[in-house]
Amino acid sequence: MTKIILVDDDPAILDALGSRLKLAGFEVDTHEDADHFLESADLRAADCIMLDIRMPKHDGMEVLEQLQERDPALPVVMMTGHGDIDLAVAAIRKGAMDFLEKPFSDERLMDAVQTAVKLREAGRKASQERADLAARAEQLTPREMEVFRELVTGQPNKVIAYNLGCSPRTVEIHRARVMAKMGAQNLAEIVRIAIELGIQPEA
Repeated sequence: MTKIILVDDDPAILDALGSRLKLAGFEVDTHEDADHFLESADLRAADCIMLDIRMPKHDGMEVLEQLQERDPALPVVMMTGHGDIDLAVAAIRKGAMDFLEKPFSDERLMDAVQTAVKLREAGRKASQERADLAARAEQLTPREMEVFRELVTGQPNKVIAYNLGCSPRTVEIHRARVMAKMGAQNLAEIVRIAIELGIQPEA
């Protein structure tokens, strides 16, 4: 179930927002205290954080900064009272996904939460795809990895062969193996994969 974490020092707001979100089918975790939230919340299981800007002890901006350090891909929606728009804009610059000015409508709430959830799903999918690619790259032999690095340059086999001190035929064989192991259909795909993994030719 999609999980939303609410952080606000006003229990009435937590109760109202929690009820709205639960009725919409979300799992909701509420926190009145920012310290307790930072110490106990399972951010990996969260799909969206709704965070009040003005709270005692740690204000929302400080909490946002800590969230960015711990999980920069986790969407954070800031909640702000009248007169805090400048702070809300600053929060966006610091990595918040959106901000809601209190009081906000159910439609505005759901729009922000659903956008955040979609971003979280896309981020998790991209992270898993990258992990899968990294696992495939680990299956390459040292020579295949050398060829992989050279493929990023877009050089023909004979140039790669010269750079590696082997024959063009050897490069051709290893190139085919690299393409197969990495699941690439063409040179453009293998270059994209290399960029995704941060693989570059040897200096």
